[in-house]
Amino acid sequence: MESQCQRYIKRNVNNKTESDAYQRLIQIGLALSAEKEIDSLLEHILYEAKALANADAGSVYLKTDNDTLRFAIIFNDSLSITQGGKNSNPVLFPEVELLTEDGEPNMANIASRGAILGETIIVDDIYESDEFDFSGTRKFDELTGYRSVSFLSVPLKTFSGEVMGILQLLNAMNEEGEVIPFPKELRPIIEALSSQASVAMENRYLIDEQDELKRQLENEVENRTEELKNALSELSAAHIDLKVLTTIDAVTGIRNRKYFDDVFDQEWRRALRQQYDISLLMLDIDHFKKVNDTYGHLAGDECLREVARAIDGMLNRTSDVVARYGGEEFIIILPYVTAEKARHVADQIRSELADLVFTADSHEIGVTVSIGVSSIVPVEDSMPRDLISQSDEALYKAKSTGRNRVCLFGD
Repeated sequence: MESQCQRYIKRNVNNKTESDAYQRLIQIGLALSAEKEIDSLLEHILYEAKALANADAGSVYLKTDNDTLRFAIIFNDSLSITQGGKNSNPVLFPEVELLTEDGEPNMANIASRGAILGETIIVDDIYESDEFDFSGTRKFDELTGYRSVSFLSVPLKTFSGEVMGILQLLNAMNEEGEVIPFPKELRPIIEALSSQASVAMENRYLIDEQDELKRQLENEVENRTEELKNALSELSAAHIDLKVLTTIDAVTGIRNRKYFDDVFDQEWRRALRQQYDISLLMLDIDHFKKVNDTYGHLAGDECLREVARAIDGMLNRTSDVVARYGGEEFIIILPYVTAEKARHVADQIRSELADLVFTADSHEIGVTVSIGVSSIVPVEDSMPRDLISQSDEALYKAKSTGRNRVCLFGD
């Protein structure tokens, strides 16, 4: 049966065909993921949302740590207002309170209610609606001569479902340039765009956070440069080469179990001292025995090597370490990464590996992996081996419940 979203695309989205509109959403998603700065990303999100909905105005709010919604960007075509974004004037509108003076949820404002409930809200005409307090909007209309009529407010949610902002569109326009209510069929289109936007925003925040942590690590390295230089000057080139060779797994070419043990011990002590999260991912190639039985051990070893290289290539931070743990098992250390973020990284690795085809001994081989995730902020009575055991237990659950999946310890 044809969905409501599909019917709307056929009839209303810029008079395009269904396939053209879906292709446009795909193109938008790719374009959003390519943005390198959060301000440019927010500007792109609002531009695309206005275009899809044929809205006269719109804004993006970002949730703050102070229980408010901050205007990040505003567009109004009729009033020629552009505030926020990468190269525009700062936004002058006040923040929206999520709580009343009594500490209760602010359900009177359309944006705050959407953020609190995590739901899409549509208002056909604010001058006929008494469900929300639009006094501020009406005052704006009196001052500017504008007439705000229809609203579409959609939450921007993280992968775990937490609201991080609101995408709000104002005054849908028909082909004659008249203000109309937002068609109900438009809702799934804008929600799909909002989902794409949320993923791009969360990824951008994660990358920015990782970059900041990387800069902190680089500063720490710089502070220790002289100490390291003195230590390295005492070692001969042959000694260094030998030390490196003893940490490389002969089959896969990545780090071996010994290297993992040493690095994990160092990272654990540093995390204990500085009190930050450290996460482990334990990966197992599903049904790898079938690869050896079907294609031979030579092809199996080549497949292991290609999988190892692929996993290593998916880790962007210098502090992340992947090592062969044994057989067809790999383990990844993720310092400064919380449980939910580690699960997100694990699911990306699992998904990308499932889409790859490896060439081994002239055979094309596809594999999937099961991944166990564990995370902790170490305390004095905790032990490194406990975190390893937890990731191994989570891996066992992933394998026993169907494989090609990610399980977080404790879920």
